[in-house]
Formats: sequence, structure tokens, C-alpha cells
Amino acid sequence: MRLDQQIDSMKEDLIAAIQACIQIKSVKDDEHGAPGAPFGPGIKEALEWTLGLGEQFGFTVKNVEGYAGHIEMGTGDLLGILGHIDVVPEGDGWSVPPYSGAIKDGKIYGRGALDDKGPSLTALFAMKAIKDANIPLNMRVRLILGTDEESGWADMDYYLKKEEVPKIGFAPDAEFPVIHAEKGILHLELSKSQAKSFPHLVRVQGGERANVVPDVCEVSVKGIAGGIITNKLKDFSFPEGVSAELGSVAIENEMKLIFRGVGAHGSLPQNGKNAVLYALQFLQTLPLSSEELHMLNFILTHPGNGFYGEGFGIALSDEPSGKLSLNLGILELTADNVRFVIDIRYPVTFKRDDIFLPIEKIAQSENFSLKIISQQDAHHVPKDSALVQSLLKAYADVTGLEPFAFAIGGGTYAKALPQGVAFGPVFPGEPDGIHCPDEYISIENLLITTKVYAQAILNLAADPENR
Repeated sequence: MRLDQQIDSMKEDLIAAIQACIQIKSVKDDEHGAPGAPFGPGIKEALEWTLGLGEQFGFTVKNVEGYAGHIEMGTGDLLGILGHIDVVPEGDGWSVPPYSGAIKDGKIYGRGALDDKGPSLTALFAMKAIKDANIPLNMRVRLILGTDEESGWADMDYYLKKEEVPKIGFAPDAEFPVIHAEKGILHLELSKSQAKSFPHLVRVQGGERANVVPDVCEVSVKGIAGGIITNKLKDFSFPEGVSAELGSVAIENEMKLIFRGVGAHGSLPQNGKNAVLYALQFLQTLPLSSEELHMLNFILTHPGNGFYGEGFGIALSDEPSGKLSLNLGILELTADNVRFVIDIRYPVTFKRDDIFLPIEKIAQSENFSLKIISQQDAHHVPKDSALVQSLLKAYADVTGLEPFAFAIGGGTYAKALPQGVAFGPVFPGEPDGIHCPDEYISIENLLITTKVYAQAILNLAADPENR
């Protein structure tokens, strides 16, 4: 049984809901965390707003102390749909206000439109369509709303200790058709203090999150003639999409430069152009001290060398999930200290220490401290499982497109379930604007995705005659 007309009639309500949710700036704000709002007031507001919408629809809702919440219908065993309402910082380069939910050319723009407010709300509206059509289900369907997916999963750790864990489910937070395998994830911090202060490098700052390719890097230097820097900028060859400009500083004998690149998701560093790396490459052309050049060379040789871990000797791959990826997501360098954070996605047949130990050896050779900020093990559900096959059938029946299962480097809440996979919303061949400026979701795809999710719920949770 398909619910096309039921879902089509919800179009305007779905659009309005996604716009309203985007307009809540739900970026993590630890500084203003409080009981009931552990990740800040913006995330609290977005969670409460979404739970309130579920309550308006007649579902059972629960707020788990601000760490997460859920919206549920039906009876029986539990089917989980795991989305999140927190977003990464907006960054630069937007053509529309990033929290406007603006509609342009049939698309809804805004941070979270695609990752993951839009898809989470399509799942909610799919549940509503089934409820309004009075289709009986054999399972409880629970939409779980996370609040710290982009920063470390403290939300899900807390929620799963307090609440029932679904045995099967999907995360509407990646790509179609079905992602059955997700690489392991390591976020590592390397830091050290300089034995001798740098004479020229006052500050190099780029990136806000490990899992985002930095699109801006700001540099302050001193003790180098402005004419030298200007001439070097003229002579330096940047690739398309990368630029540098002189900024203004109030301190005499200091010059500021701003480098701009192209942002991308940290699991796909090859899709971006890392502003930090281009800034360091340019700085190498300046008359810096030997200590400064040595530090730049270390960063460019190791985390900055290639997209697949070549610089640390960890360019691993396997058949189920492909190549390891490595992103230099944050660099904070001053005259006295350096700190950088890398995002690594490693293939499903490898273990954490296969990656950590080679990096540890290189870090120790340069007296860097090495710390694990966060980690997630790899996750794999067989392609022939009932879960994967049910979702592939829903996708094919609704879209008419070829169904197939594949692996990704991105980490979704699917890993939190014994049998969990990622399922949409990006369709094959479409650009993936997750974590990028002008993030959007097309209205046409919103409706198709809602229909796919409704059919998937029926395939998994309804009697055969009601599917």
C-alpha cells in the first residue's frame, strides 16, 4: 500500500515545518549548557519544538533530560528511526542567510536542511501519513531525535543508557539507496608547546570542527616586509576556488592574511579544498625561521599529505568499505603552541590500533602529545539481511530506481543499533551539500523521500496485506 496522495496533501505543512526548524540555530554551545539543555539553549529549543510538533500530530513524545527525545506510535517490538536536530556552525560563503529556511528555485536552503532536520522531519511526516491513513502496524515506530551527533554523540550515549534500544532501524542522515557499512571514526588531537617562540608566525587559525574541511584560515605574521608578502601573493598559484587576501590589523609590524578554500564533509576531504593547507603552503614561501619552516613541513608532510592517510603511512583499504580518509579539520598555531585535530575514517575490517599506533609513533618523534577526542568502531550489516532488503524494496518501489547497498566513511546513528543502516536522503548522482555553504534540500525530493520512508516503515512494521 502506498501513501502518495496522503503525503502530497502534506506538502505545504512539511515545507513550513522544515523552514521553522531551520530557523532555530541549534549549534552546540557548551558555555551555556544547563540542566535540561546540556548542549546549549539553541539545541534545547530545536528539540522541544520538534517534540511539540510530534505531540500535535497525536504521537507519544518524551524528552530525555535535553540529551535527546523521541516521538513514537504503535505497539509491539521497536523499530528505530534515528535523526538529529543539532547542526554544524554555518561557516562562510552563503548566498542566503544560513538560518532563514529561504526557498529558491524549488529548494529549501539553510543549515540543517539536508543534515539532518529536513530528513528527520520527513520521517515524522511519513509516520503521520500512516497514522492518518489508519494503517495498523505490528511494531512500535520511534523517531529518536539526537542533539550531539555533530560533536561526539554524548547525547546518544546518554539516551541509550536510559531508554530501550531498538534492535533494528535506520538513520535518515546520509544517502540512498542503503548504506550497509560505515567506517570506523577517530578524531585525534596532536599538540605541543614550542621550546623557542616563533619569531614570525603570530597566529594561524583554521577550522571549527574535525569533521568539516576548513574553508577559511586566518594568518597573522610579523617581522616580514609587507612588500615581500604582497609579491609572494601575486606569484603564488592557487587552484580554482582557493584565494588569499590581505586583512587589516591594528598592531604595527604585523600583517594579516585570510585564505579561503572550499568546505566539505570531513569524511570526503577530496571533495573540498582545505584552506589551512593552502595557507601553510603559502607560508613556506616566506623567509621564516628554520623552526617555523620545520613545523609547517611536519604538518604538510603528515596530516596534510594526501586524502587517504599517506602522510602517516596508514593508506588502508578493504573490499566492503574502500579507502581510509583523513581530514585536517582544525589548526591552532601561535608563537608558543600548536594544536591540530584530524578526522580519520578507517575501513570496516581494520581496528583502531591499526591507525592509532603508526600516528602515535610519528607524534612521539616530534614530541607531540596525542589524544583521542572521540572514536566510533566500524559497523556492518550484511547486504542480504531482511532489514537491508526491505529498505531496498521500498526505495525501488517508490522511485523506480536501481536499488543497491554500499559503504561510506560518514558515521551515522545507525552504528548505535545492533541492526542499523543509513537510508537517504541524498539520491545517487546528486550533489551532497552537507556541511557546505548553501546547504539545501529540494522540495521535490522531500516528497519522494517522505514516500520512501513511509513505504519502508510499512515494509518493516505492517502486515503484508497493508504494505
